[in-house]
Amino acid sequence: MIRHIVNFGLLFSFLGLAVTGVMAFTLPFSLTTTRVHVVFGVLTLLLVVAHLVSRTRYFSGKLSGKGSARGMVVGVALGAGAIAAVAVAGWWPTAAAIELGYEARQRQAIVRGSPLAGFLDDGGTRWIVREPSDPELPSLALAMRLRGEPAVAVWVESSTGAMIETLHLPEALAYAEKVEWQGVKTERHRLLPIWRHRYTMVSGVEPNGEVDLYSGATRTHSFELEKHLQDGKPFVLCVEVNAVGDPNESWPDPELGQPSLLYTAYFEPDAGGGYALLELTAHGGEAAGGGTLAYDLESVGGATEWVDLLLARMGRRR
Repeated sequence: MIRHIVNFGLLFSFLGLAVTGVMAFTLPFSLTTTRVHVVFGVLTLLLVVAHLVSRTRYFSGKLSGKGSARGMVVGVALGAGAIAAVAVAGWWPTAAAIELGYEARQRQAIVRGSPLAGFLDDGGTRWIVREPSDPELPSLALAMRLRGEPAVAVWVESSTGAMIETLHLPEALAYAEKVEWQGVKTERHRLLPIWRHRYTMVSGVEPNGEVDLYSGATRTHSFELEKHLQDGKPFVLCVEVNAVGDPNESWPDPELGQPSLLYTAYFEPDAGGGYALLELTAHGGEAAGGGTLAYDLESVGGATEWVDLLLARMGRRR
């Protein structure tokens, strides 16, 4: 009975690994897919151990055997080692196969936030914390209280408007230019135009995937917040918020509605940090074309209701 449970368990756990593996290879990254894949991986490991225990006599006999039995074991081991070496080295056909995956095909569209920034949603307040790699430098934390589920981008930029780091971008918006948010199919540069324009200036990649040779990182600009904290250079914390389906008389589009709103706070590391409430600065109604900020906020009064609180703190750990 146990043998049958192990055999069919291995069959179904393999199917789970195979399906989630194909999904991870061909579709945008998903925590759900990764979580299911890991669970089936652990289950497969446990079932394989159970299978080995139940077949101890068989495996020990083959391993201690002579002639063709031992040669078969050695051949299989060498074959597995060769496959592992090809995969680690990235030789053909491994490299060619990887290029067929979603990550490779969409590398210009994929955006990943700073590896030093963490995100937590406790159901009422969303926290973004950017820890320094050097414990002597201050950390940056942002508490967000939002109504509903507006799209949000959080980044820091220099005092001259050059993006330093993207700290947070929702998973649904991080892996493709054409996205769907709250049932509305659109593009990132229409949903979060201010952030997307800043990102174009850093990456040199336009929303349509074309490389802009006049944009991108310069040799004299540092795109790490760490450098600004070390040198005491001021920076601006930016949050762009946009909800779909909130039209008004000035912005009648039934799907996108009112434009995105930009909230900012100015920090000076040499001043010792402290707390700051992010203030409404501009809207992105004209930003989709060239990143232009619009400051006539009278036409977007209803959109401000999506934000209850944006409170940031810069300081060292106690």
